[in-house]
Amino acid sequence: MTMDIPATMKAVVFERVGHWAVRQVPTPRLTGPTDLLVRVLACGICGTDNQILLDPPGAHATPGVIIGHEMVAEVVAVGDAVDAFQPGDMVVGDNNLPCGHCTMCHGGQYNECASLRSMGEDIDGFMCQYQVMPQSQAIRLPAGTPVDTAALTEPVNCAMGALQKLDLRPGKSYAVLGCGPIGLMFVALLKASGAAHIVASDLSAERLAMAGELGADILCDRGSDPVAACRNATDGIGVDAAIDVVGCLLPQALDCVRKGGDVIAFGLNARSRQTIDQADLAMRGVTIHGTFIGHFTFETTARMLAAGVVDLRRLITDRFDIDDFGEALAALRSGSSCKVVIYPNGR
Repeated sequence: MTMDIPATMKAVVFERVGHWAVRQVPTPRLTGPTDLLVRVLACGICGTDNQILLDPPGAHATPGVIIGHEMVAEVVAVGDAVDAFQPGDMVVGDNNLPCGHCTMCHGGQYNECASLRSMGEDIDGFMCQYQVMPQSQAIRLPAGTPVDTAALTEPVNCAMGALQKLDLRPGKSYAVLGCGPIGLMFVALLKASGAAHIVASDLSAERLAMAGELGADILCDRGSDPVAACRNATDGIGVDAAIDVVGCLLPQALDCVRKGGDVIAFGLNARSRQTIDQADLAMRGVTIHGTFIGHFTFETTARMLAAGVVDLRRLITDRFDIDDFGEALAALRSGSSCKVVIYPNGR
């Protein structure tokens, strides 16, 4: 070990439906030979974290679990069989732990593993000062990578996992429906791919303004029609692909795309039920892609962000210490914030 590890630490614990607490809990210790003990530098509050803490909840978590998965950390100790990391390494981590032996895992779709466990939902996550993780889930970052850049790796990876389903080429046109943090990440990534036109829609004027700063060409507020904007930008044809980031805009996304276009169903909204015109879908040859987290994209995402291909640090509008988690959660729920990040060991 390179530093003294305290016996206890602060952690945000999901207690039961609608209840959470910042607790002093035992600091985890290395148990497996290929495990890493990491000191958490930053952990973003994800929309999933918010859904877990609602009453009624919009996402499942195990009572008593430490929440949080959008992490960047420093390795402070390693198991006896660890061969890829050493104390002092700065890492990000994929919080989703597949079984490795089911049909989906063997087929290369470990993100659809039948027994997938998620740190921060099923087992303890990273909204805490220290955590243990398998070395198989960690990615080393280049020295000097800004902490705020690294803290965005996991959500950007989810967007990267969706975009790998598209034929991204310079000159194509896109619609991004919903400009929360993930929607804004989509805008920046599509711009970096050489998009000719990006239509962005949202109810928030502030988030639309940020979408414009990140590369969106046409901004649609609550008084605008994204479908008409997509047609106008493409001589009436429609955009090449549309992304429903919200989880309830699939019919609108289908109307935005051209014949033979693609729609990404990204947003998760278990309460939403939508109606689509199957005859129109079939006759126009539109493809709908379901997407859940990213797989085989985490390392390239980390390298891309570290290299500064896109700079998304401006998305972090609010920064809090772990003791102020309640204030941070309120900022997220107010809608006035974009990305909210907790620094468990201070800034």
